[in-house]
Amino acid sequence: MAFADIRIKSLETARECVRLGARRRTIALITGLPPSFILRSVFDDRHRAPRGRPPYTEDLVFRSPLNVQAEIGMFATKYRRLTGEGLATSQALITAFKHYLSVVPAPSVSFDEAFFLVSNLDGIWAAAARTLELGHCRRCGCQHVLPRGAVPAHGCPFCKSRRSVAQDMAPERAATVLSPGASPAEDELAGISEALELRILAMRRERSLERLGAHRRVVAALTSGPAPPHRTVALSSQVGTRPIGRPLNLVRWGVAVKTLQRAQYSLVAVAYSRLLGADFEPEEALRAAFLHVSSTLQTEPPLSFDRCFEVVGLFDTRWCAGQPELHLLACSKCQARFLASRRDRAPPHCPFCALIRDPDKYSGSRRPST
Repeated sequence: MAFADIRIKSLETARECVRLGARRRTIALITGLPPSFILRSVFDDRHRAPRGRPPYTEDLVFRSPLNVQAEIGMFATKYRRLTGEGLATSQALITAFKHYLSVVPAPSVSFDEAFFLVSNLDGIWAAAARTLELGHCRRCGCQHVLPRGAVPAHGCPFCKSRRSVAQDMAPERAATVLSPGASPAEDELAGISEALELRILAMRRERSLERLGAHRRVVAALTSGPAPPHRTVALSSQVGTRPIGRPLNLVRWGVAVKTLQRAQYSLVAVAYSRLLGADFEPEEALRAAFLHVSSTLQTEPPLSFDRCFEVVGLFDTRWCAGQPELHLLACSKCQARFLASRRDRAPPHCPFCALIRDPDKYSGSRRPST
């Protein structure tokens, strides 16, 4: 996995941990993000990090009331089932805890405690070695948490007689219970920083453009990010000072640009315009138009995203200065819309009519793969 993907995944995991009430140390151990970065970027003034040390204690499992031990066993069983199906430990922890919250009316285990339990089950994160494991009750067959290497005894929290929660709950334990009726201040702690959401969204957009082969300066232009000042370059659409690759020949557009490429660029421009009319964001409209055309009319070499950005920039001027250099015309014969250069010395002619008249001549296209 690329470093950018790992970074995005870490931030998304941190976001889920915050929603579940995790403390900064817990998030740092799960994601590998520095605690200072978490305090600065994951939390903010409106959504402060929970105070105090995480409630990590070895007494969580064996000195808790029977109902709490049963909840721990249910959570641990779900977690082990998810890891057995191939989920990563962090994702299995989050998913198992969400499941636990959804089935227990008044949960008694916090996310930090669930994290500590998983650490000791697998010997990861906050634990140096595996100290706990799941065992089957010899009476009812249910799985429950045991010290590593211990022999399961007759009876477990699920089949033993249970006392009422009020009798079992020790005062010091009741003070740390995570319940749905939390105070407004505690609810605010579980909120997500708007800056974090925007950061994750921006990183995902940048990564999706990079996967399409976009140059980093094209990515910067589409995401409104500043390009490095000492490497400010652009396409012939004037987003900078010099082009990425050879500029398109606008003076001899109908002759210098291949017919099949002009057809592709025209399809991209038409799809882009329609998506803008449907209230798509410009960056999303360009990306969707490129994916549609590149998968429908495939060529060898394949369609370049940077070239499509250049063409759309010359047509729309959203990411460049000056007047539009390309415009869409309607063919009177085939009724198709095609791009033409305003500076072309020759009269504009439709590339789709040429493809219809002599399809064998333009054999650079290939059928979409099945």
